[in-house]
Amino acid sequence: MLGNLRRKLFWLLDFAKGGQVAFHYKEIKALHEKTSREALVNRNATKIADLLQHATNTVSFYKSYAGETPSLASFPVVNKLALRNGGNHFKSDKFATAKLHTVATSGSTGQPFFVEQDHNKRHRNTADTIYFGEKAGYKLGERLFYFRLWDKQYKKDKRLAWMQNIAMYSVDEMDDSRNKKAVEELKHTDASIGLLGYSSAFQNLCNYLDKTNSKPFLNKCSSIICIAESLNEYVSDKLFHYFGVQAISRYSNSENGILGQQELNTTHKYFKINWASYHVEVLAFDSDDAVPLGELGRIVITDLYNYAMPMIRYDTGDVGIMQSIDGDFVFSEIDGRKMDMFMATNGELLSSHIVHKILQYDNIDQFQFIQESRTTYTIKIKLLHQDSFKDERKVIEEYETYFGEDSKVNIEYVDVIPSLNSGKKKLVINKILSKA
Repeated sequence: MLGNLRRKLFWLLDFAKGGQVAFHYKEIKALHEKTSREALVNRNATKIADLLQHATNTVSFYKSYAGETPSLASFPVVNKLALRNGGNHFKSDKFATAKLHTVATSGSTGQPFFVEQDHNKRHRNTADTIYFGEKAGYKLGERLFYFRLWDKQYKKDKRLAWMQNIAMYSVDEMDDSRNKKAVEELKHTDASIGLLGYSSAFQNLCNYLDKTNSKPFLNKCSSIICIAESLNEYVSDKLFHYFGVQAISRYSNSENGILGQQELNTTHKYFKINWASYHVEVLAFDSDDAVPLGELGRIVITDLYNYAMPMIRYDTGDVGIMQSIDGDFVFSEIDGRKMDMFMATNGELLSSHIVHKILQYDNIDQFQFIQESRTTYTIKIKLLHQDSFKDERKVIEEYETYFGEDSKVNIEYVDVIPSLNSGKKKLVINKILSKA
């Protein structure tokens, strides 16, 4: 009842303020579910043309790209460093005196990066969140257990958290006592719940449930959405065992919003791209040319709704593969940042997803892979139980087959795998690519 009441109050308040979120929500739903690919492409072409016209008229950096009909391909690809260094040159004069929302992110670099968003962009992001939450099985107003780093930017006061029905669990505090508190709260929540958070946080929670011999929480959970980190089969299977729900992975970032999401109740693992709010390109590593479908490249997006600080051909720092499936263009693979990939001894780039295969071995709590040199690799392992790791030789032999016959794999046992400032666990550190 409280969930339904919260949902109705949200839409009532939105209606009282002009119904902007409802407008965007209905459009997003129609574009994803009722609009043909051809119609969506034509619609986005108009949105891109409007955005480029706005940028060349009001944004200092883009004024030199003005023309009668500027094309997206004629605009430069920009990255986080360019936007950070460019500062006000990337902001629209039209919003110079407007009250804007500032988003701060650092990614894996640790250097702060600030993006300003206008009200229309914020409404769009809210509507995207509601729509993609529903696609994962979550209904607005349900109890949401949210596992992330709750720093100053994101932490909600108790009144707002109660209104939004969010239970905040910060990943930097998730020891056994906090996991116990989360489990107790899960047990005593009668209404349907949703889980949202980092994959590493869910793995930590499932490890706690394993070692305390907990029983499954069946018929309580309606949705599980993993963000920020890739979802592997081990964590997915554990979550299904304990909560009876298929976990899905969401591809998003702080500076833009939801870029894609896996679909529920399907056997495939591809990500449906949020074409309703973004234009997406996959470009080569050594040029700004598009790569053929099915090939790995840099994920570059154009945000169709942020007019305060237009993000045109923004290199997200992530890499992925786009393919055409059933008439739609989707991500068949998202590998995170290029520097999070491996380089085999023959120079070939390898997907970072191979690291998750280590979880097939028993007694592993946490892990991290480091490429030290062209032929040397270190695997840091935190054991669940502090006894000998009987599969050490098997792990070394398996990963030497991935990296190359002339590779040297070392295992280092540690008490803790440190987190980034964002609270995320960095599973791969490539000292070769980070210097490139």
